[in-house]
Amino acid sequence: MNNSTSKKFTCLVLAGRNHGLETLKKLNEESNYSIIAIFTHKLNPKSLDVQQKERDDFLDYEKFAKINSIPLYTIDKFDEKSILDDFTLQCNYDFLISISWRFLISPQVFSKSNIGSINLHRGDLPKYAGVEPIKRALKNSEKLIHISCHNISKNFDEGEVIFESTHPTNYDDSISLDDNVERLKKEITPYFPQLTIKSLEFLIDSKYHGK
Repeated sequence: MNNSTSKKFTCLVLAGRNHGLETLKKLNEESNYSIIAIFTHKLNPKSLDVQQKERDDFLDYEKFAKINSIPLYTIDKFDEKSILDDFTLQCNYDFLISISWRFLISPQVFSKSNIGSINLHRGDLPKYAGVEPIKRALKNSEKLIHISCHNISKNFDEGEVIFESTHPTNYDDSISLDDNVERLKKEITPYFPQLTIKSLEFLIDSKYHGK
């Protein structure tokens, strides 16, 4: 990124799971960015846990937010989305960043960002848009898993792809399909912070330097 722009860029982050948390940590380390708030999910999705127990990673999110004095909000039901809508009416932000966010983001929220709104997805787009992209890719005997960063639009995973990274599947026949999926989720986690920063820098350069 061209450092001639001295502005500190504000980020509103909607994130879940470990790769979301690792991206938050990376953003917080970077002097160019300031996280104004974090929205996450406290409970497991009902599709995977009927009782919707507290997520294993929620305390890590809570600890990160507290240590860094960042407001933390939780949304676990569709009718709680108004919490996010109301928050965005009262603030401005340069970037909206979405990682493993469970709900469709309203135009009111993603169109308000001054520079860009991005989502990171664990699949080749548009081929593996939607849920369980890694499992679907393995069932199709894909040799590579794609991590895609794309502009947010009114529908899930449909915005233009900005950058993507790939990671070999290295399918292990000695373990189950689900275990391979979980292994790959852990292996690709480091790509998320890298791809996020790369995409933000690209969008900043595009806006301020015409690149």
